[in-house]
Amino acid sequence: MTTYKLIASLAVLQGIALTAFSQAYDFQIKSNQSGLNGNLALTVDTNGTLIGNYDQTNNPTGTRTKPGLFGSFGSTENLAVNVDLDAQLGGNLSTQSSGTFRMSFDIGNGLVQVENFFSNFLSSGSESLPATITLLYESFRTRNPDSTYIGGFPLTLPIGTLNLTTLSATQTGAGGGTLTPTGPNTYSFNALIPIDLAFAADLLGNPLANTLPFALPFMGEVTLVGNQASLTSLQPLAFDENIPLDIALPGFELPLPTILPPGGTANVIFNLNLNGIGTDADLELNLNANGELVPEPASMIALGAGLLSLAARRRKRA
Repeated sequence: MTTYKLIASLAVLQGIALTAFSQAYDFQIKSNQSGLNGNLALTVDTNGTLIGNYDQTNNPTGTRTKPGLFGSFGSTENLAVNVDLDAQLGGNLSTQSSGTFRMSFDIGNGLVQVENFFSNFLSSGSESLPATITLLYESFRTRNPDSTYIGGFPLTLPIGTLNLTTLSATQTGAGGGTLTPTGPNTYSFNALIPIDLAFAADLLGNPLANTLPFALPFMGEVTLVGNQASLTSLQPLAFDENIPLDIALPGFELPLPTILPPGGTANVIFNLNLNGIGTDADLELNLNANGELVPEPASMIALGAGLLSLAARRRKRA
């Protein structure tokens, strides 16, 4: 191959590379038109003990506990009772989402690539979800107030709300899929993005957090006009996952309604171990985004121009 032909071939290849590169857009998610809607449920599995909040020095009139239904109950006795506690947390979410990502379009081959996807699904602020707990305990008695709790029967209590403070997606690997023309400058896309789905919440002063690897479906329609792009996407975000854990939780106090007789409140402290968290989501993710063409690197433009200029001079000499 002559020098001229080599340079000309390089220039053509450079032009192809520049053309392909010019189809990359950086997108900004429009938070006022994007968000999650649907149902999110969390379950928390723990076991450990409960004990009255009595302290001979600092709280001498506090509740005292003792396992068993019969026998003596000393005036200062306060013994731990074995208990399993499961928390059920969940409800409807309706949030706004923000974030950014890059999409590259190979129109000729009908392919799309997604990079650096990140979305904060709670850009409108934290969400509160109703929370209940179910207790399963051995039989025990209390003093201050006097009550008897017969074990073996689950006791379900509303305890307020779970404060969901973090729910976000961060891309962890190569993402992409197919691109199909649907009209002038308009294409449908269907892709998958590997992500880490992170959540954090607060329950009764106890922080709960974890990260779930997940394949996020990403489908919709995009319009490309010069340096601008607009994108709409609507897809399900559904998963059902149980995450085993082994974490000692800080002790926390919780008032229990008396059983026999009813009408009173026993104040007890739970010391629990977190054994696992379950997540069950049936959500719909709506994303609207505007894109800007990614500028071509100056070095690549200069290289292309230089190759073409050199080719032109070689041609004149020939």
